[in-house]
Parts: sequence; C-alpha cells; structure tokens
Amino acid sequence: MAGEAKNQNPVTIPLKKVTLYKHGIGHFERRGKFKGPGEIELLCGPEDIDDMLKSLFVLNVEGGGVAAVTYDSAKTLPARLSEFGFDLRKCHGLLELIAQIKGSPVTIKVGTQKVEGRVAGLDEVEQAVGENKVVEQQLLLYCGGAALRRYGFSSISEITLNDPHLASEIQQQLELLFQSIRKKDRKLLKVELTEAIEREVVIAYSIPNPIWKTSYRLMVDDGGRVLLQGTAIVDNVQDEDWQEVQISLVSAAPVSFIQPLYDPVQPHRRKIQAQGQSSQGPYVAERGHNFGDGNFGSAEVASSTNSFELQLQERFKASKEADQMPMSSALPIAASASWRRLGPLPNQSREAEAVNAFDAAQLQNVEVEVSESGELFEYQISLPVTIPRNSSALIPIVNELIEGERISLFNAQRNTRFPYAALRLKNTTGLTLESGPVTILETNTYAGEALLDVLKKDDTRILPFALDQSVAVVIRDNFERKPFWRVRAWQGFLYLDYKEETQKTYNLENLAEKEKIVYVEHPVQSTLSLVSQEKPVEVTESFYRFRVSLKAKDSHSLSVVEEGQNYQTVRLEDFDSPDMAAVKWLMDQNFVDKQFHAFLKQVIEKRTVIRLLLEQRKTMHEHVAELKAEQERARENVRTLGASSERYRTAIDEAEDKIVAGIAKLNELTGQITELRKDYIKFIGQTLQSEIMSEMAAT
Repeated sequence: MAGEAKNQNPVTIPLKKVTLYKHGIGHFERRGKFKGPGEIELLCGPEDIDDMLKSLFVLNVEGGGVAAVTYDSAKTLPARLSEFGFDLRKCHGLLELIAQIKGSPVTIKVGTQKVEGRVAGLDEVEQAVGENKVVEQQLLLYCGGAALRRYGFSSISEITLNDPHLASEIQQQLELLFQSIRKKDRKLLKVELTEAIEREVVIAYSIPNPIWKTSYRLMVDDGGRVLLQGTAIVDNVQDEDWQEVQISLVSAAPVSFIQPLYDPVQPHRRKIQAQGQSSQGPYVAERGHNFGDGNFGSAEVASSTNSFELQLQERFKASKEADQMPMSSALPIAASASWRRLGPLPNQSREAEAVNAFDAAQLQNVEVEVSESGELFEYQISLPVTIPRNSSALIPIVNELIEGERISLFNAQRNTRFPYAALRLKNTTGLTLESGPVTILETNTYAGEALLDVLKKDDTRILPFALDQSVAVVIRDNFERKPFWRVRAWQGFLYLDYKEETQKTYNLENLAEKEKIVYVEHPVQSTLSLVSQEKPVEVTESFYRFRVSLKAKDSHSLSVVEEGQNYQTVRLEDFDSPDMAAVKWLMDQNFVDKQFHAFLKQVIEKRTVIRLLLEQRKTMHEHVAELKAEQERARENVRTLGASSERYRTAIDEAEDKIVAGIAKLNELTGQITELRKDYIKFIGQTLQSEIMSEMAAT
C-alpha cells in the first residue's frame, strides 16, 4: 500500500541553558543549527503543556521564516480515532483493513498487469492442492459495468489507494498510533521551518520544575575564624539528560500562574430572538462622569506611629549605629563574589584536612558569577553542568571566610535555664544567601545544626545550633505600682493615671573556663516602654537584645526595667458619696494646671448645692407624708365619732392646706434640682487634664 507523505525528518535541538527560580518554575533555552525545510520536535508532560504554550518563544537568529508551531489536540486518542470512518486499531492485517474500506477506489497489481476498480468485499474459495484442500482469501473487485472479479491475495503484489483523502487519513491514524507508543501522555509540539537554509534557532520556554535548594556548612576554628561553604541542590526531573548545560539559580519569586490554554474553550453564547418577533423596550444609557485627571475615586490612609515606636527610634538610634560596627572576633577579609577554594585553616588538624578533602571530593569545582537587580539575585554557574534525567546534583555557590562571632543566646520562651550556643554572622560574601539548613563544625567536630533565613549582603543573623549548659540563668521578677501622676476629666469621669514598673532580672553565671558573650532576648511589649539604664544593642520585631560579657567563672545580673500606664476611674456624678477621702485627697494635690483645681472646686460646689436641695426635698417629702398620716387619723375619728366632732373636721381642713403647700414646695425643689443637674452634666462633660506635682517638685 503506497501513499504520498510529506518529506520531513522531525529532529530536536540541544538544551543549552536552564534557569531555576524559587517558586517552582524553570526557564529552558535550546539553541542549535537547523536546516529546513523540516520540523523541530518538543515533548512535554500533560501538566507542563499550559505553561509551555504560554511562554514558548522561537527565534530564527539569522532571519528567515518560522511557518507555525503545531501541537497535539487535547482530545484523547480514542476520541480522535473515532472521528475517522475506520479504525486501524481493529486491523491486525490486510484483510481487516480491506473489510473497513469497502467502496474505495484502488489499483491492484497482478503480475505485470494493473487493474482498477472498487473494493466490493472479500471471498473465501476452497481449492484442491494435491490431496489437500486449501481455503484462499480473495479480493472481490468491481471493475465497472457489470463485471465483478476475484483476485487471490497470493497473486496481488501491490494495492494502491486512488483516493488521496483516504490515504491521508491512514497516514494520520498511523501517526497518532505512533505517538501513543512513543511516550504515554506526552504532548508533542512541532516547530516548522520552511526555508532550505541552515540557520541558528533558539527555542525558549518556562515550565514547572522543582525549586533549587541550598545547604551550608560553617566551620569555626580556635581563633574564631568562620569558613562558610554553601551548595545549591538542583533536581532534574525532566525526561532528558542535561548535558553540558549552563545553569543559573535565581533568588527571586516572580509572579507566576497557570492558565488553561491547551484545552479548547467553547464560550457560552447568548440566544436572542429573531428580528421583528417582539418590540424592544426603551434603553437609557448611563451618564458619563468627567473626573478630569482620571482619578475615579480616592481613599485617605492615615498612618501614625505610636509613642512606643517613637521611644524606640530615639533611644536606640545610637545603638543601631554601633550594631553596624565589626564584631570583636570578626576577620577583616574582603568579600568576593567569585568562587575560590580555600586550603585548611592554620590551626586545623589532619582530621580537619580530611573533612575539607571530603567536601572537595563531593562538590563540583564550579566557578560562580553573580548579578543583582532590585529583589532579583542570580547565581550563574560559569562552567557547564551535566545532570542525568531523574537525578540531582550539588553545585558549590560559596566558599568564603566571613565575619562571625561565637556567642550564647538566651531566650526564656525557648529555655528558662540555659542559653543556646550560637553564631552571630555578618554576610560579607557579597552574595545574597538563600534560606537553608546549616551544619556547624566547631574545632573540627560536629557541633549542631541551624536554619538560615534569606540573608542579604552585609546583613547579620544569629544561628542557634545547640544548648549551651556552660551558662546558667536564673530569672527574678518584681512589680511596683507608682502613685497617681496625672488626672484627666472626660465625659463625666475622672481618670487617675498611675504607672506600673516591672523589673525582670537575669542572673547569668559562666561555668566555663573561658570568656562568654551572652545575648539576652527580652520580649518587646507594646504597652510597656523600656526605662532601664542598660540599653539593648539591637531590637528585633519581638525582642530587645542585650549583650553581656562574662569572664571565666564570672557572674552578672542584667536588670530590664519597663514602665506601663494604667488608670483608675471616678464617676463625677457620685462625687458626693459618703467616701469623701478620695475627694479630699484630690483637693489636696498640687496640680500643675491650676485650672484643673478650679474645675474640681466647682464640681464640689455644684454637687454640694444639688446635695443640699436633695436633702431639702427628702425632708419636705417626709413632712408631707406625716401630714397625710395625721389627716387620715382625723378622718378615721370623724367616721367613728360622727358629725359632732367639729374639732377633727377643722384639723382635716388645716392638714389639707399644709399638704398642698408641701407638694408645691416639692415640685419647686424638683424643678430646681433638674435644672441644676442639666447644668452640672454639661459642666462635667468638658475635657481637662493636669499632672500632679510631687511634694519635692512643689517645694
């Protein structure tokens, strides 16, 4: 069976550069010579195809055309094969194929004779061969007119399909079946180049790839010098070897997302009625607003700095400058961005030399160049790297002597008895160090492990790596409430402000035979301000850090004093309560603002007037109640003695007059009290405040 096929030899071009990011995306660049016309093949996994289509970039470096980039349909293989009128998967041989293409025009070659016709079907003819009977399969061919002829398949040497569309469909099905057996679920993209000229072609794309990771080793000798060795861990999960590839590691996380571009999208379309079927209602377009400068709205965002933050800025301005000075045991070694391999430190033993030799054997000796732009920092591995498929590699990125200091770090939230052994580092490598685990070797011995956060150049970090039981810590707490120092009047209340002083004492004892530098971390509380004489050397987001130097077998007490504010409230409407001691105490104070003393005096005077009227009204109310009781007794006597008790009748009338006069007085007093209350409430609603002078200040 013969068909006309396009003369193409699909090839691929080699992978030359891989750039890995910290957010799970890798940028791949292929480059190579290609002579067209022909197709360049790209294979990717089903989970990569959307990113491939989103980022694919094809460049014919020396000019010339790129016809198109084609790729497999998103339909499954069974769905795509079902679109044809026949299915090659059911064809195990020629007979099954002939059975599916009945009616197709063909030309068969029988010996030297060529016969044209249409496939009508298959026959089985039994023939005698010697003493045996043989069943022969024969092709039933319609040759025009009324002629149907049979040809045994053993005599047919060639069958040519005369319908080019049918031949093309067979070729397409064979191609689909071929791709399905090459790699299950792999997606094929083809870049077609049309010109018959050899040119350099660049193909670049970004697809998911595991993030590159970092790990470090810190070696500290007896002299306090710190050697930092760092390696990048790179994973090749692609279905091809990275052979002599230029690798770049980027310390940045650009915005990245997945948008489904591979699956065809059929948007929903509205169904509307035919014209003239119904009339349309009126439509009023909305008015367009002219905002002039194009601002369609604004929001004012007010930012403020609380007093606590202002105190920190002023109190520790000098300490921030001191924090930038080199540490006592730091080495004045110039930072270098290029790779260099160091020999063993002078004080190291042969065992340490073996450790360095082991590291050197495990790590590839690769030079590193760096570049920085904004938040992006890039490690460019100078020499090509080879990583087999489904393998990983450790690539050296730093090997530098850096500034460092061996310290102990105490944090009561972590351990209440002992500090942590730690290294305080300053990044003098000139590089941005990515986050990763750190193994610490101290005087040729494994000392512990730590985690390093992203460290910019010239920035500092403290890495705790073990519990330091050579320094004992005992904590003592003390609390003191100070006298009232200010009084505030606001909305009918007095607020008596006082200060609370908390003192936490860290008693540090050095049990070792050598000097210790201890950093004590004390929690920062937004409601307290630091008032102790000892100032921290630095402040973090959550802690003050105090530096304490302990000589061998020495001890030291660090007192951290903080001051907070609290208040007690007094309701001014209750200012005439029986407990007049508080009122008298307030009136005896030496207020800085004399107006506040006058305010309190008027409060007392106004409350005194109201209190006296309330007492008068209470007395009058009791008097009226007595008159009503006497009147009721007189009426009872009249009912008992009869009309002859004229004396009791006169008493009843006199009592009634007194009761009426008493009720009138009660109403008068109530009206006066109501008006005075309104004036008083308005008066105490004002806002005033004054500090209270101490006796020493007053004299």
